[in-house]
Amino acid sequence: MRLIVSDLDGTLLDKDSRLADETRAALQAAVERGIALAVATGRHERQVRKLWPRDLPPVPVISANGARIHLADGELLYQSRLSPALLARLLRPELIRETELGVYRDDCIMAYHSKREFSHYTGEVTEIEDLMGFKADDVSKVIFCGAPAQLKEVEADIARELGDEVSMTYSHICYLEVMAPGVHKGSALRRLLDHLDIAAEDCAAFGDNLNDAEMLALAGLPHVMANAHPELKRRLPDAPVIGDHDQAGVARQLRSLLEREGRPA
Repeated sequence: MRLIVSDLDGTLLDKDSRLADETRAALQAAVERGIALAVATGRHERQVRKLWPRDLPPVPVISANGARIHLADGELLYQSRLSPALLARLLRPELIRETELGVYRDDCIMAYHSKREFSHYTGEVTEIEDLMGFKADDVSKVIFCGAPAQLKEVEADIARELGDEVSMTYSHICYLEVMAPGVHKGSALRRLLDHLDIAAEDCAAFGDNLNDAEMLALAGLPHVMANAHPELKRRLPDAPVIGDHDQAGVARQLRSLLEREGRPA
C-alpha cells in the first residue's frame, strides 16, 4: 500500500462533515509509515483545503468528480471544462425545472434557484441572476440538486439530448452531477497514479456512492462503506464492505491494513 485515496462526504467525514479524531490519527499513522494520502471528491478544491486538518500534511485533491487534479502544493496537474456551447445547453430553464443548480467554476461556485437546502454541500455561493445570459469558459461541472424523481427526469433529458457528449453520475440520491465526457474519479486517479509513479494495485481507495465506482474499480484495494448506495455494492461485489462513515469506518480499516502489512498504527 503506497497511496490511500478517499472520498469525503459519506466516507472520510462524519455526519457533521467533520474529520473525527480517530480518523485523523489513522491518517497520521499512515503518513508516518511513508504512505501517501489523496482526496477524491465532488466538492470544489477550495472547500477541501478549508476543511483539511492543519495537523495533517497537504494532500493531492481530485475535485469536481475528476474534472480537476491539484497536487499537494496546490499546483494544477489536470483540468477538464465544459465548453460554453455545452454549458448553454445544460442551463436551459426547461431542463433545470425546479431543481437547484450549482455551477463549479475555477474560483467559486455559482447557483440558480438556490433554496439553501443543499448549502452544506455547496457552501457559500453567488446567485446567477440571468440564467439565459450567463456565460463562462471555466466550468468544471454542473450539479442538479433536487428530489430523486425530479433528477431522474433531468437525467433522462440530458441522456436523450446530449448522450456521450457529457459524463453523468450521482454523488447522492439528491445530487446529479454532469461533467465533460470521460471525466470521473477513476480517470483522474489514473492520472494521479501515473504522476506519482504508483501502481493501481498499490492503492487503497474508499467510497460510498456511485461517483466513486470507477475509482474503486481501478484501485487494487477498494473499500465500500457500510452506508454506501446499494447500487455501488452491486457494482463492486468483490470489494469488502467496511464500517459506517459516522463510526470512523475508514480509520478502523486503515489500522487493520497497517497491522496486516506489519506496520501497526
